[in-house]
Amino acid sequence: MAPLSVFEKALQASRPEDVLQELRASLTGEHLAGPDALREADVASRRSCRAVIEEMRRFSPQPRVADLLLLEQELQSFKSYVKRRHLGMDVPPVESRHSEETWEQLWAGAETDLPPAFAAVAQRTRSAARPESPGLFEAAFDSAALGALCETADALGNELIAEHFSRFDTVKGVELLWRARLLGMPQESQQALATGRRNRDLFMNLLRRDADDWPPLLAPAMDGLPVEDIASARSSVRIREFVRAADHWLMDFVREARMVTFGPERVFGCIVGLLAEAHNVGLVGAGRANGIAPDVLRPHLKATYV
Repeated sequence: MAPLSVFEKALQASRPEDVLQELRASLTGEHLAGPDALREADVASRRSCRAVIEEMRRFSPQPRVADLLLLEQELQSFKSYVKRRHLGMDVPPVESRHSEETWEQLWAGAETDLPPAFAAVAQRTRSAARPESPGLFEAAFDSAALGALCETADALGNELIAEHFSRFDTVKGVELLWRARLLGMPQESQQALATGRRNRDLFMNLLRRDADDWPPLLAPAMDGLPVEDIASARSSVRIREFVRAADHWLMDFVREARMVTFGPERVFGCIVGLLAEAHNVGLVGAGRANGIAPDVLRPHLKATYV
């Protein structure tokens, strides 16, 4: 896998050929065919990443780790299907190993061969699927998906993996709730996002307080998260600063997997790193191909595993 410096150099490259050369130094970017492929780098990197993860799953003594880390993408595919098919929304499909027929059976409550997490999310969100209030479904689904990820991670019985998803539950929950607050979404949607979070006290406090008062609440709930830049920023920039800081906070924790000699932790850390790398390849490749300035893209780079 490639360090963050590879993507920094790719951002600064002026010619498409040079951007491509830098991205090819990464595992998920090495198969980009040529400069013209940069516009589709996000799709190509995700497919490359998934292919590597699927291969790891086949040969790993811990295939459930790969399944867990692919679960979030599969749930997003399911959400996209429901939004298109049942809410009439114009959203792109998300690639999945499962067919739309399977998603329809799941949404209808029929039995499927899918893991229990899928049925749990469907059951928790059917009542929120109202065409007149798509934001409520979005919030309910995202909340249920976070809960399902945590429950699936708990079932693996590995302390580091379970703790990572507990932290991810807080990070993503705060981000989603903050964006909902900034967009002025109804209280019902904000309540849906806060429901089911692992750190219940934190989210109840966030619901009661103005968003300007949130940064001091995050520091004790997310030990080690630097809140100075978050507190000094304003409006949507504050959310971006939180997402950036929280991303590095999570990856710092995941890197502890490298200290484990044997066990699922090393597979877990490697796959988390691959997912971050695929994001960066897609962001830089497609972003630069579409003329987006490096300074605009840089804050959205994910922390890398190496």
